[in-house]
Amino acid sequence: MKPEELHVSSLIVHVNIEKADKIKASINLLDGAEVITISPQGKAIVVLEAANQRIIMEVIDAINELDGVINTGLVYHEFEKAEV
Repeated sequence: MKPEELHVSSLIVHVNIEKADKIKASINLLDGAEVITISPQGKAIVVLEAANQRIIMEVIDAINELDGVINTGLVYHEFEKAEV
């Protein structure tokens, strides 16, 4: 049995400020994703939590496909083996 992991990542997502509310709502609907804040310049801080790196990458891809997302940059990624 593969040991369980917890992956935590943070992103800066540059968004079209006119679509920021819709983008925030869409990101918050993604499993394990939370928008912390969006600056007046359209820079969103997003935190992701997932069981593996593949899921993190899938969520990043989903964010990049949202209408109004200009760019997504990974700032931080860490994982730990879960205590079972």
